[in-house]
Amino acid sequence: MRMGLFGGTFDPIHIGHLVAARLAKEALQLDRVIFIPSGIPPHKSGREITPAGNRFEMVKLAVEQEPDFSVSDWEIRREVPSYTVDTLESFASQFPDDELYFIVGADMLYDFPNWHNPGRILEICQVIGMTRPGFALDECRTLLRTSMLLPEHRIHFVEMPGLEISSTWLRDRLRQRRSVHYLIPDRVIRFIEENGLYDRGHDS
Repeated sequence: MRMGLFGGTFDPIHIGHLVAARLAKEALQLDRVIFIPSGIPPHKSGREITPAGNRFEMVKLAVEQEPDFSVSDWEIRREVPSYTVDTLESFASQFPDDELYFIVGADMLYDFPNWHNPGRILEICQVIGMTRPGFALDECRTLLRTSMLLPEHRIHFVEMPGLEISSTWLRDRLRQRRSVHYLIPDRVIRFIEENGLYDRGHDS
């Protein structure tokens, strides 16, 4: 079975995340995609983010009607920051017969050589970089090829439509009480409203 693993803060999850997961699934013929909300993301230490339990529930609501999407609380249950390689090691142990694919925004791959143990990441799984129009694909490929002695065929690129949506922008709209319909699933919007999320400013 081909399993996609999609990690992120998801604060909040939005249509861009869901489109990315669907396109990655189709392009690499994945059997399912598991969303993995971060517990204590190493790259955001010191910044306030929405409580992990709320972010998990938002993702759960967003994917509950998608039979090939699911959500895991593995990182949330950890009490220490989780590096990508830690998460992948755990899933590789749980699903030894599956092919793992890690889904990430392609812009993050520019810094991939500096990730914690990138060589081990590509031993455990293949990486899917989601690109946007105008992304310097050749430049990124060259960087990865010249800076790392890694199997380039383990990194795939899938083009995304030009959806200029970010969780930061959506949090701003929510704080300003502006509409986010069509940008966030309705079930998630109701959860946000019922729990008073994003009423007070926090930067993440």
